[in-house]
Amino acid sequence: MTNLDTQQRQLQGLALLLQLQRKARHCEDSTALGFIMVNETRSLLPYRQSALWLNQPFSKIAAVSGVAQLEASAPYVTWLRGVAEHISRQVTSAVAQPLQAEELPPALATQWADWSAPYGLWLTLGKSKGELGFGGLLLFRDSPWQEAETTLLSELIDAYSHAWSALQPKSPWWQGFLNSHAKSRFWLAIPLVLLWPVRLSVLAPAEIVAIEPTVIRAPLDGVVDEFLVKPNQSVTPGQSLLTLENTDIANRLDIAYKSLAVAETEYRSNAQQAVLDGKSKSELSVFKSKIEQHAAEVAYLKNQLDRSNIKAPHAGIAIYTDAQDWLGKPVSIGERLLLVADPQQIELQLHLPVADLIGLDEEAEVIMFLNNDPQHPVNGSLYYVAYQAEVTADNVLAYRLKAHLLANDTKPRIGLKGTAKVYGQRVTLFYYLFRRPLAGVRQWLGL
Repeated sequence: MTNLDTQQRQLQGLALLLQLQRKARHCEDSTALGFIMVNETRSLLPYRQSALWLNQPFSKIAAVSGVAQLEASAPYVTWLRGVAEHISRQVTSAVAQPLQAEELPPALATQWADWSAPYGLWLTLGKSKGELGFGGLLLFRDSPWQEAETTLLSELIDAYSHAWSALQPKSPWWQGFLNSHAKSRFWLAIPLVLLWPVRLSVLAPAEIVAIEPTVIRAPLDGVVDEFLVKPNQSVTPGQSLLTLENTDIANRLDIAYKSLAVAETEYRSNAQQAVLDGKSKSELSVFKSKIEQHAAEVAYLKNQLDRSNIKAPHAGIAIYTDAQDWLGKPVSIGERLLLVADPQQIELQLHLPVADLIGLDEEAEVIMFLNNDPQHPVNGSLYYVAYQAEVTADNVLAYRLKAHLLANDTKPRIGLKGTAKVYGQRVTLFYYLFRRPLAGVRQWLGL
């Protein structure tokens, strides 16, 4: 190789180095810079694999060459993170440090041949004045690294470190305060802050429910035939709500009417014969009893037919889920069908999980944030806490709480759900923050 060829190769390498440094300085964010570091560095010196490792704010592999979407829990990425963490603890004063499998712990060294090329190189990011740096760049290839190559890469990694630091957000104002002479006074103030009194509060799922709604139950065994009102529809006293299938009752009533007519005809015929025949006169009482029996059966069936048409006992709204869930469904006597409630008589109902139960005073403050309108909370006053916990529809063991709505609040619709905040007694900030961890520790230690 001539002197001219050597000079041209050196100039070409220098040009590539300057080009990569310029690309790094013009990156808009750290993601783009990480892509250049693991992929485009190959244009300067060939390698098979590359990975970028960061230790701030926590240890992670930020980028891998040839991978568009990084899976943090993948075995290859997990191995790379373990290698980087080990090297960062053993790193020397040099920015560039060659690496081989023999220098790693046995658990990592045995996987080297499965995951990477034989010869590795570690480049420390942000290393200056004895600092360990904020990360590193791992390069792997099939041939040993030459001293001239590591020198060239040391210059490039210095530019990468500077560009990466420039893209990071500025430190918050309080960080300088903590690092100043006031640091000791700040730590002394922490106990005072933890003793600051605050109101203990818990969150619980809540719902707007009616106060003492009227439960409409099935008056007899039958099949739901038709719903005559829609869910949440206003109803008036005596308005028909739904009907049960009454074909059988109607047929039996028709037969009872005919039986009654036959009994009346037989009675009149025997009454005429009784004028001339004493024996027929003695049988009149039997025919009269048959008439009374069939009349009672007619009255009973008419009552059953009327009861199959279920009506509203008072004004309000009809509360149920969906008519399609009931049509054609057989129901037994006493089974709950729907509710009729006054939309102006409402309250809050909460289900507080057992683990979140705190000491609650009578008339404790309750604030409910509706799912459909969280910007306008509903205020209430607690008046009832269940003595025993029960399993909710979400399979959570919880206590039932009830709260009156304040008079000046608007009346939300029955059935609306949300999250309620229940306020308890005043406690220290320390207890407010560490109440659950302290309870867990006490349960674990048995104290």
